[in-house]
Amino acid sequence: MTAGWTLSADQGRSLATLCGGNRALLGVAAQVATRQRRSLEWHARSLESVSAGRSQLPYFSPLLPICALSAAGSHLRCLDGHDYIDAHMGYTAGILGHNPPQVVEGLREALGRRPGAGYFVQEGVELAELVRSLVPGLERVAFLHSGADAVEAALRLARAHTRRGLIAKFEGCYHGWHESGLVNTALTWAGRTGEGPLGAIVPQVATGGLPPSAGADYLILPYGDELAYELIERHAHELAGVLLDPVPRFMMNDLAGARAFTQRLRDLTLELGIPLICDEVVTGFRLAPGGIAEAFDVQPDLSVFGKITAGLGLPLSMVGGRAEIMNRASTAGLLGDYLGGKVWISTTHAANSLALSASLLQLRSLKAAGPELFAPLDAHHAHVGAQVQRLSAELGIPIRLDGHPRLYSMLGFQTDPPDPAGVSPTDARNPARAYYRSFTPGNVRAARLLTLYLRLQGVYMETLPTLDLSAAHTADDAARIVAGLETSLRAMQGHGAFS
Repeated sequence: MTAGWTLSADQGRSLATLCGGNRALLGVAAQVATRQRRSLEWHARSLESVSAGRSQLPYFSPLLPICALSAAGSHLRCLDGHDYIDAHMGYTAGILGHNPPQVVEGLREALGRRPGAGYFVQEGVELAELVRSLVPGLERVAFLHSGADAVEAALRLARAHTRRGLIAKFEGCYHGWHESGLVNTALTWAGRTGEGPLGAIVPQVATGGLPPSAGADYLILPYGDELAYELIERHAHELAGVLLDPVPRFMMNDLAGARAFTQRLRDLTLELGIPLICDEVVTGFRLAPGGIAEAFDVQPDLSVFGKITAGLGLPLSMVGGRAEIMNRASTAGLLGDYLGGKVWISTTHAANSLALSASLLQLRSLKAAGPELFAPLDAHHAHVGAQVQRLSAELGIPIRLDGHPRLYSMLGFQTDPPDPAGVSPTDARNPARAYYRSFTPGNVRAARLLTLYLRLQGVYMETLPTLDLSAAHTADDAARIVAGLETSLRAMQGHGAFS
């Protein structure tokens, strides 16, 4: 116990490593901890009863996590009474901002009146019809809880449709906490192209609890490389589907490149008769109201939607696509249906009436707003990006804003450039490997420190300095973010944070 606040042993070690014995940096951490004493008390309590909670994320747990009390629009209030401009926004889920009134009011009418889980309700039909009207080429949808659930459902549908088992996916792409998301994610590197058992990249799992054979069902492809097309052609007779994030995190600065790659991949999979499965948990309804089918003029066989489909954070995700494939999940419960290889997609709480109502209200608001919804968001992001460039030049700090205003966006440092020695030609042209090589210990350290400094300026970013904005953010919010950045960067420079 120090100064009225408590740190767990792991927090203490993480802060000591982060600050590296620098007394000024430790002093800033102490200021943050002192001002959010109640949040840390609740975090300490959670460690006695909760595993894998929001304050205990794998790999990069938030440092000195805040405990949220309330939220409205672009602002978040913590249990200690501090107000923050929220630049986290639930990992891009809050496209309309926190608690949009039109969604809250509509859901309030349903509370105390509508049934709970396990019932057929009209909102499910209305939501499916709305999604069909938004997404070109989409004919059917099925509802689940999370994006990860929907990805697994899509893979199962593709395997049932093709009667094949192998799934092609791209190195460096995360598709949720199931096996498909944790084989060769951004968190692990395994081998080089050509070294794997399928002539590709060695499959490797990125988490405990999976059998060593978990990667055997996946053909790992190098994104943006001609070899990816060659491997798909070579294994076409085995492939049940190609799983693609249309705009991976490492392509956020190159939307044109992502579009060209997706279009070429669509052409190839159509030619070979392989289902293209697009993970649109982030791009869906956000890159454009119709997702990549609208933004890229590409119609996948199956699409997965999450994040902003969950109005007010009530869990709901969707898998949708061509009726020919989706109808494999349609059954009247007859024995013949099961013997015919139908796909089971059902859980008790999926498509409960409240989650459906909230999602329907949210997507109706998005459709009504049209493209104008995104214009202010894009402008605020551009303003912050320009000011970051100015600050970098004025202060001599190698910082930049990476990403797309409607998708993932993050402030990144280049204080510790990666060593180019030993980089193979294949690696050099692989955008995934090039992107993640910048996540050196020095750069990550500076980024995590920045989130603590910004906390003192009333700007909230969870673990790394993201800039995920919503339609509720204003020009004043953007100006306050810039002011907070300038104060933070000058203080960090004065405290020797970059040395």
